[in-house]
Amino acid sequence: MNFTLPKKTYGYILFEVLFSLALLSMAGITLQYALQQAILTRGQAQDYTTARFLLNKIISEIELKPQLVQEEKEDKFPPPYDRFSYKWKVSKLEIPMPDLPSNLPPPVRENLEKIFKDYMTKVDVSIMWHRAGMKFEIDSQTLYQPEKLWLPPEERKR
Repeated sequence: MNFTLPKKTYGYILFEVLFSLALLSMAGITLQYALQQAILTRGQAQDYTTARFLLNKIISEIELKPQLVQEEKEDKFPPPYDRFSYKWKVSKLEIPMPDLPSNLPPPVRENLEKIFKDYMTKVDVSIMWHRAGMKFEIDSQTLYQPEKLWLPPEERKR
């Protein structure tokens, strides 16, 4: 038995190998890009989770104060969270007196007008961080009863 190749098939093996290598390299690039995106997404999800816990920490520290003063603060977290920074602001939020129903009895109406406070305490907290050259931020706003905000005597109405 003598095996010989026909003369017309010379060179096709080289073409097939080159074509296969091109397909493999394109598949490899696609796979590498998909893995890179998965790693980046996992890191971002971990950062958002960490930022949410840090946000809750700042809010709980503010909530534990018996009274709040209108002020702002900006700082960085200590290691291992030194990539994260925060800022918070306590302010007075003015609210208008709502229209009271006309069928309220006069004593009830007077009592509601007497106890109504025309403001609330507003706390804004932001957590900022960087990952892969991009900036990220989460924000939170919380409202508290008017008595939580300390006001100078000349500003107190009731």
